[in-house]
Amino acid sequence: MAAKKTNEETETASAKVGGPKPWVFVLMVVALYWAINYLDGHGGGFNAKVYAPHKDATAVASLKVQKTPEEQAFESGARIYGGICAACHQPNGRGNANAGYPPLVNSEWVLNESPSRAIAIVSKGLQGPIEVAGQVYNKVAMPSQGAALSDEDLANVISYIRRNGDWGDAHNLPLVTIEQVKAVRETIADRSAAWTADELVQQFPDSQ
Repeated sequence: MAAKKTNEETETASAKVGGPKPWVFVLMVVALYWAINYLDGHGGGFNAKVYAPHKDATAVASLKVQKTPEEQAFESGARIYGGICAACHQPNGRGNANAGYPPLVNSEWVLNESPSRAIAIVSKGLQGPIEVAGQVYNKVAMPSQGAALSDEDLANVISYIRRNGDWGDAHNLPLVTIEQVKAVRETIADRSAAWTADELVQQFPDSQ
């Protein structure tokens, strides 16, 4: 009869048969740790907008072409126009003759070499008859927007009107500057009434 195996012999035999090796477990832990760190650093937070070789959304956003100050001013002016002016003058700038709203497209009051009259009109408003592009508008009552607009806002919205190429080839004038707006506003600071067409011509003859 075979002798019974001792406990030591049994343990030795089990070890030879197989079983997890400590170094294998350590290797698995190290690999898992590396994988977690790699995903954390390169996974972009699982954001679909992040793609290799960029690591996060901020890096991707930095690749966008930066807009010029002129482009930024034009876009700002477009937003202001849409929020304040378009209801009367229409999104296309052609006004509404039946309602008494003159057009801005090809308007001699907008496309002067100097923007002074346009600045003054937006700042203080306009009343009474005015002739625009050969048509007389008798019941104009444009409210002042001066209190609602900063110097920069006013410069941007008038720049948009004067530079919007979609409105025609004549709308290609230079940007209106904040300095130009400030100069006109200082000149008319004491005025409270809306302008008439005759008053604008007298006050700003350089805009002809």
